[in-house]
Amino acid sequence: MSHIPKHRQLPDKEQKLFREVLQNYELRQYKKSLKAADTILKKFPNHGETLALKALTLHSSLPQPPTVGSVPKAEEAEAMARTAIRKDMTSHITWHVLGILAKSRKDWDEASKAFNMARKQDPDNIPLIRDAIALSAHTRQHQAALEARHHYVTLRPQIRASWYALMASHELVGDVDEALRVFDSVADMAKGEGGTRPERAQVHLHVVRMCVEAGKWEQAEVRLDAAVKSKTLSLRGEASELKAAILVALGRREEAEDTYRSLLEQNPDNLAYYRGFLFNKSLDITAPLDDDARQKVLKTLAAFAETYPRSPAPRRLSLDVATDTFAELAQTYIVAGLERGIPSLFVDIKGLYRDQDKLRAVGDIVEGLVKKLEAEASLHGDDSIPPPTALLWAYYFLALHLTHPLQPTPDHARSLSLLALALKHTPTLPELYMAKARVLKRAGDAQAAAVAMEDARLLDGQDRFLNGKAAKYWLAAGAVAKAEELLAMFTKKDLTAAQDLIDMQCLWFMQAEGDAYARAGNFAMALKRYHNLFATFQDYQDDEYDFHGYCMRRYTLNAYMQLVRYEDQIRTHPAYLRAAAAAIDIYVKVADDPSLTEEKLSAEEEAERKKAAKKAQKAEQKAKKAAAATGDKTDDAPVPDDDPTGSKLLKTDSPLDAALKIWEPLEVHQKDKVETWTLGYEVFVRKGLYLRALKALRAGAAIDKEDPTLHRQLIHFRQTVSTIELPATSKAVINEALASLVPADLAPFNAAYLSSHSTSAPHILGAAQAQALLAPTDAPAVLATLEKLVDPAVPPSSAVFAAALALAAKVGADVDALRAKVRARLPLALDLAGPQEKADRVLESEVAPRPAENGA
Repeated sequence: MSHIPKHRQLPDKEQKLFREVLQNYELRQYKKSLKAADTILKKFPNHGETLALKALTLHSSLPQPPTVGSVPKAEEAEAMARTAIRKDMTSHITWHVLGILAKSRKDWDEASKAFNMARKQDPDNIPLIRDAIALSAHTRQHQAALEARHHYVTLRPQIRASWYALMASHELVGDVDEALRVFDSVADMAKGEGGTRPERAQVHLHVVRMCVEAGKWEQAEVRLDAAVKSKTLSLRGEASELKAAILVALGRREEAEDTYRSLLEQNPDNLAYYRGFLFNKSLDITAPLDDDARQKVLKTLAAFAETYPRSPAPRRLSLDVATDTFAELAQTYIVAGLERGIPSLFVDIKGLYRDQDKLRAVGDIVEGLVKKLEAEASLHGDDSIPPPTALLWAYYFLALHLTHPLQPTPDHARSLSLLALALKHTPTLPELYMAKARVLKRAGDAQAAAVAMEDARLLDGQDRFLNGKAAKYWLAAGAVAKAEELLAMFTKKDLTAAQDLIDMQCLWFMQAEGDAYARAGNFAMALKRYHNLFATFQDYQDDEYDFHGYCMRRYTLNAYMQLVRYEDQIRTHPAYLRAAAAAIDIYVKVADDPSLTEEKLSAEEEAERKKAAKKAQKAEQKAKKAAAATGDKTDDAPVPDDDPTGSKLLKTDSPLDAALKIWEPLEVHQKDKVETWTLGYEVFVRKGLYLRALKALRAGAAIDKEDPTLHRQLIHFRQTVSTIELPATSKAVINEALASLVPADLAPFNAAYLSSHSTSAPHILGAAQAQALLAPTDAPAVLATLEKLVDPAVPPSSAVFAAALALAAKVGADVDALRAKVRARLPLALDLAGPQEKADRVLESEVAPRPAENGA
């Protein structure tokens, strides 16, 4: 025992007990392990390794998620682990345990430091190396992970999975050549033995894909052919896709064409196969085509349509490409969809609406088909009789077409009349009520839209999708309690609907409820929901940890690489940007007006709150008494939320710092969005960080200089820096940079901007907001700009109109006159109505008769 430090040595009896502590821990017999550790510590209270193992055992015995009773024990285990470090700083066990505890609470930085210290004490400890590898990969320290995997392979060269993991590590650091050498050395040693065929297929597919991504086309082909020859892979599915891509890259077009034809025989509905086939013929349909190329594409797709008559894919691709023959092809496609009664036909077609000519052509086609069907005429110019449901789906299609967001002149009234005819035809079809709700939402009447979606839900009370859609529309209408009541029908009964949906990581619910609270002025709960969404994204990232080892053991290298790449850009998800923008907007408002953090309750509301609090207190006392009588353990309850109403989030001492913390991930992951930089500007300019504010404006201008929010901010920044004292060097830098963004004479700049965007509602609103900055007391000038929104050439937008009314009220303009004009453009928009009309409309919807609920 001379090699063991004196303070770590134990007599034989205690040494045996120490081994029992380890064995019982590994067998998950935690009580026995704790008992053995306590026996040792009675005689040797300063034995650091025993303290560490006791801390680890105690921590592992606690329930997950933590309960009220387990929190003190978790804190005790944490303190015990730190005490163990002080007692024995040269033991790898004490540091390893500290790292495991830090890892369990997702403190990756502390865990990394602890594992590094542990490896210094015992570099050859296998479990420690495994943990260090996973943690390094998780924190994207790929070079450190590579070094650890090298060391692991030298210690356990007989484990095949460790060699493939080493190959993956070389790939992650960008050394593809070395990764391939590792694979080849393993293949030479194994000589095709070991591992199941699916496992070998996974590895070979990954190696081929790695060669393809590195541009090593010849090597990729050789490896793919060898795998096929050895029957490790079969030329179907993914292997065939790789084969086709390799042949195209090598310029062997005839072989590539044969491979794509084989793929199309396997799956004639895959649009990517058609695109690949055409690309092999130098016909890239994702890029602009000349007339000759277009005709070749259409001819090829027509041939495929004859070969695969039951597949709509070639016919649908033809619509993307066609110009002169578009109307003829579109009519054939739409007629086939209407006759078959395909509900998703409009969703399929609306992708063409980015081209306004095609949008108008589709409208004309469907208008003509409706007239023919109403006259009971044939859709094919012969004696054939259309199905009785064709008119129903034609009404449905045309109603959605007339109110599509890309429609320059949406006609909500006619759309609703068409849906009324369809409902008269078939009053039990949920899709019609859903379409009605969508039309009303686009018309600006969220309340009526929610009622229509509720009618759809009542047709089938057991349909979870309809239930979720109805709840989402009620949230948009501000009826949070109603929405949660509906959602509770499909959530756990022992939790609130909101808590269960948050636990299930339901992003749309967190976003929609947060927005509903924000519109109602309940900023605390809005922030609570937005932070719930941020925590969900953090959970996505934390949950990746377990897969660094699992994927290597299961040989799923392709899936592992996809996971790593996905996690690296997880916060590029649109939901993250929407929630971040909403939360930052609230914090900016609080920074401008701290009184928003104060609750403004009437005497009745205050009395009601006190009554509810008293009732809750009595219920809690009653529950404790009942638990004591029955012997239930009340400390097994989950740890309560320390901020259930979000008041702590709202009443932060530094709202701008809180906003900046939310914004920082956007700077990394959403830097290609102009919204990221306009949000950053609002924070920086209020913090007095003018150089960073300038950087945000420049970055935003590089993406979209015509963005309406950015336009207003450029004018605001020019005004701001001209009125404040700045160091001479900073002011010189700012003035030089601003000269390329916005001129010194701001009024002509704003007028030119308005003139160049005279038919865009958001840009007109941006110009009006800029006008309010330039002349805050000139209400008529602001109103004149806002009135351009009601020009028939400007597509109406209820959100823009509502913002325009708010701006008019802010500058003291005639709000009622502007309201009358915008209501003429969107007569159904409840958001644009006065307070009394809103109250009347809500009351009407509440007393209106509802269909009987089916299937409840």
